[in-house]
Amino acid sequence: MNQTIDSATAGNELSVQLAHKEQKFKRVKFYFNVIFALCFLVFALGLLWMNVMAIASSFITAMMFGMAYLGVIMIFEEDINEIRIKLQEATEKTASVSL
Repeated sequence: MNQTIDSATAGNELSVQLAHKEQKFKRVKFYFNVIFALCFLVFALGLLWMNVMAIASSFITAMMFGMAYLGVIMIFEEDINEIRIKLQEATEKTASVSL
């Protein structure tokens, strides 16, 4: 009985942790998209004004944020997948204990 309660509590904690992590991931993706949009805007304005420094700086900034974005995506996806695996194991454990 206690094992079932402990497993259910662990499953609830993991599902809450998963929801928080996914929400944080969506927020980070939104901020990166805003930054990319600003870089694109500066790039377009640089083309319009034929300003080489605006073009180069926006391109370099977009590349730097792109690499950071890929790193953040990889870290968040790895964390989310680990939590999902733990949650799946906890639900299987709860199901096997309750039988």
